[in-house]
Amino acid sequence: MRRTLPSLVRPLRSAAICLALLASTSLLAGAAARAETSVSDLLDDAMPTLTGSYLAALSAISAQDYDAATALFEEALSQDPDNPILMERTFTLLIANGHIDRAIPLAERLVELNPEMRMGQMVLGVKALKSKKFAEAGKHLGKSERGPLANISSGLLSAWAAQGQGETDAALKIVETLQGPEWYSVFKNFNIALINENAGRTDAALKAITAAYEAEGGSLRVTEAYARMMARAGKIDEAKQALDRFTQNSVGHPLVAALQKDVASGRKPAPMVRNAQEGAGEVLYGLGSAIGSENGGADLATIYLRLANYLQPTNELVIMALGDLTQNAQRFERSIPIFDKVPKTSPLRRNADLQVALSLDAAGKPDLAIKRLKSLIAANPRDIDALTTLATINRTAKRYDEAAKLYTRAIDAITEDNPRNWLIYYFRGIAYERAQQWQKAEADFLKALEITPEEPQVLNYLGYSWIDRGLNLDRATDMIKKAVELRPNDGYIVDSLGWAYYKQNKFEEAVAQLERAITIKADDATINDHLGDAYWKVGRKLEATFQWAHARDLNPEPADKARILAKLAKGLDKVEAEEKAAAAPGDATKGNAVKGDAAKPEPAKADSATDKTASPHAEGPSRITISAGDSLWKIALKVYGDGELYSRLIDANRDKLPNPNVIVPGLVIDIPQFDTAQ
Repeated sequence: MRRTLPSLVRPLRSAAICLALLASTSLLAGAAARAETSVSDLLDDAMPTLTGSYLAALSAISAQDYDAATALFEEALSQDPDNPILMERTFTLLIANGHIDRAIPLAERLVELNPEMRMGQMVLGVKALKSKKFAEAGKHLGKSERGPLANISSGLLSAWAAQGQGETDAALKIVETLQGPEWYSVFKNFNIALINENAGRTDAALKAITAAYEAEGGSLRVTEAYARMMARAGKIDEAKQALDRFTQNSVGHPLVAALQKDVASGRKPAPMVRNAQEGAGEVLYGLGSAIGSENGGADLATIYLRLANYLQPTNELVIMALGDLTQNAQRFERSIPIFDKVPKTSPLRRNADLQVALSLDAAGKPDLAIKRLKSLIAANPRDIDALTTLATINRTAKRYDEAAKLYTRAIDAITEDNPRNWLIYYFRGIAYERAQQWQKAEADFLKALEITPEEPQVLNYLGYSWIDRGLNLDRATDMIKKAVELRPNDGYIVDSLGWAYYKQNKFEEAVAQLERAITIKADDATINDHLGDAYWKVGRKLEATFQWAHARDLNPEPADKARILAKLAKGLDKVEAEEKAAAAPGDATKGNAVKGDAAKPEPAKADSATDKTASPHAEGPSRITISAGDSLWKIALKVYGDGELYSRLIDANRDKLPNPNVIVPGLVIDIPQFDTAQ
């Protein structure tokens, strides 16, 4: 199966796309940034010891405070300067934090100890490239090969070292003779094209970039290089077609828009790479961006991008990629100064400001995020991305009316039919629905479906909302089934299908789907609550109380928690009876909030006149198998909603529990029902 590595830079995220497609992530949920431990928190006032510094450094790494970890490893290394393990760890952290100059002396010592230390050789090679010592660079880079990634990295960098010496034929031979996986071909053709163009060999450059473009036409950098080379060679139509195709098929990118403007005006665009240093930087950027898109590749990608940034400190794409990696790791505070390094004159400056605003909001600084976005909107009142980002921050903060107004301004700013426009209608629909303006919400969801008929998020949200209101039941169920088909591993959407069956009194089908949803998304309060209700309806009442208790412990919304507690105290039948009695005649079911953009039921208030010991009646004891980590108090808390009732479990199982303080996983114990327990 072909790997995704050769994508050569995915298109830059626009704020709107990021906000929509990452709607269930902590970035949009307004999660606080991870706490960053400072050096002062880790070190005592006393003189640090080797062991203390080392352990504190490991603690800082665990806390993702890499600045503190770097300083602590440097402190440990100062006390044991010949320790190769400390040298290598300190060296790696220095690079990852962008302190390349401080890492170079360690690289020299490491390769002296072990000439095959490939990362050390690569860093020394990059240093030599930056200093235009191309022959020296080639020597270091020739010693750093091992494995497919190291092989292509050192090979392409060596080729640019040769090109820096004016040895174009030698540079091309290095690239052409690289042997490796299938994904090598795009990187090889891309760099062959750039080397040939740098050497003034236009025909060879066009041939190579055409091969790369035909293989990876959706890649930003390949498309940009292709368009630049075609335009510089006078092939304007080919350049325009490539840029238009990219814009139609991908998220809009400011660099592509700027290049389109140049080509349309007849200006000859600059070459993508003007010298060997920029060529080497492009190698590191392309590989780093590709590695970063692979699962588990963020740490290595950071190192490649830091080296690219060392070669090209003002390259806005490298800066944005570094900020993106940091932001995706939820290190929001640390991503802000990275994004802010994008030059003010760059076409990407506005995108950097959008990402800063997202990071500020996620870091718990919404006022600063709003200020940044309002500044962008003041400069351009029709900035759709800034408007939608600000709207989403308001929606996350439950300021639904204000959010809807901002989404409306964004919709009014739309000037062309675009498949991505469904997002804004969808978001505004959510804001209207949460603000209890169902007719407006329904119209927006239908408009979003008109634009993208098979978008699972819209199918799910609208289908669920209809079912919850008792409307269009057959069509709504089919819509949710289609959403599940399109996204079978989305726990929220599978939950919606289960809840659709539940609302139609198809309780066995509901249980089957909700159990599947739990296996996908076990830590969601709403899904656990739904499964508890379904269990109750099919007579599995003990299991229902377990699910409700688990839902209660997963930090549900306050109103949801009140209803869960009422069900634990009284049982679902009594809660529903009280809700029915309290409802005014003729009231329609209200619209429901949506968890992760999947709907959940309107909560009911617990009966404050009834204490927590009130319970439904059940017949006969049930049983439970003890799992690792269980205690009788935990089991009583889950079953009865009160851990203090654990003594009832002891009384019912004295023959099985000679020592109640020691319970063995796998042991099956009897669970007396609510009335018996009390």
